[in-house]
Amino acid sequence: MRKRKWNKADKVLGCAFLFFFFALALHLNFPDSLLLEGLLFAADAALVGGIADWFAVTALFRKPLGFPYHTAILPSHRQAFINGSIEMVQREFFSRRKIFRHLERLHLMPMLMEWLAKPEVEGQLVHRLIHYARDIVLRQDAGRQSEIAAESVRRALQKIEPEDLFSHCGAWLRESGRDHELLARISMHLREHAASDETRASILQMLKDYENAKTKSVWSILAASIAEGVGAIDLREGAVLIQNQLLAMLDELGEKDSPLQQKVLELFYEKAAVLNEDPEFHQLTHELKDNLLAELPLEEVLRRLIDHVRAHFAEDKARQVDPMEEHLPVLHSRLAEIIEQEYRRTLHLIEDSPELRHTIGHFLYDLIARSALHAQSLIGVVITDVLSRLTDEQLNSLVYDKVEPDLLWIRMNGSIVGAGIGVMLFVILQIVS
Repeated sequence: MRKRKWNKADKVLGCAFLFFFFALALHLNFPDSLLLEGLLFAADAALVGGIADWFAVTALFRKPLGFPYHTAILPSHRQAFINGSIEMVQREFFSRRKIFRHLERLHLMPMLMEWLAKPEVEGQLVHRLIHYARDIVLRQDAGRQSEIAAESVRRALQKIEPEDLFSHCGAWLRESGRDHELLARISMHLREHAASDETRASILQMLKDYENAKTKSVWSILAASIAEGVGAIDLREGAVLIQNQLLAMLDELGEKDSPLQQKVLELFYEKAAVLNEDPEFHQLTHELKDNLLAELPLEEVLRRLIDHVRAHFAEDKARQVDPMEEHLPVLHSRLAEIIEQEYRRTLHLIEDSPELRHTIGHFLYDLIARSALHAQSLIGVVITDVLSRLTDEQLNSLVYDKVEPDLLWIRMNGSIVGAGIGVMLFVILQIVS
């Protein structure tokens, strides 16, 4: 309770003291005056009433004049005051009836939809979801997740039919024009090898082997030697001619939309379609696919990938940097765009579905109501903790400051009412006497 030396009630009580001594002095000087006797009677009653109310008000908070009996009521009954405050707050302010009445007045779904539709809220939620995805990656067990991911990849690849894959690849190559580019690159690569001296030597060796295979008899060998001696057959020149013809063919094959290129591509697609329908090829591709899926070290590759990503994410998180935005800006932008689209689609879905709005609204109402009811006990704990820590003086001030004007008027009314009652009693006594 704050100490004030001279508040209104103190001034009134002081005036009552002065008025009493003034009336007493007048009565002693003029003992036969009935008016002064009544004035002294009223002053006496006003002084007694003021002192009595001062004692009563002060006894609520401390011991007036050290009087020990039934004084300092509030500090002495601290626990009862705390329990009463808890009960009042729980029953009057947080009662079940009032909580549900206030919740019924709230339009939860319109408020929620309006809040979620704000651009700043959308941006914050998208940012939070991206960081939440990063934290999920950091918390995962790399070994376990690599096994799960590898198994998912294997199941997905197992469902792919090689024939369909080849058909789709062929259609994509033809529609995108990449088949011409691929054939041009192949022809360029083959031309580099065809133009080398090793290729010319190989052609020459093939011609010699062919000549030896055709000249088995003595007369054939003799005729070939004579023809070569007179220059009728020059194998080296033939090898050069074949090499040049091969280079010319490869140049035409690499030229876009050339007749040879078109013919080779048509032949390729025709034979690929025939091969794709071959049962033996079908069995071979399935065996190859099964062997590849069984032998591919997907777990190890994925584990290293996850460890690498986690290491980068952890380093960037320690530097308070968004790793995706810094290292993968395109992926970050695309991920944010996908989340924004799904977020807006969810809001439109809720707006267009009355049943969904009713379900979400009922859930929110039930959640808030249950939380508010559970808050009753929490409020009791908070009030107990706060009030228990207050000293007696702080507790007195907490209560006194809230009702100080009324307490001052109680004290002033004691003097005023006492004076009035004194006058009435004096008049009655005079009438009776």
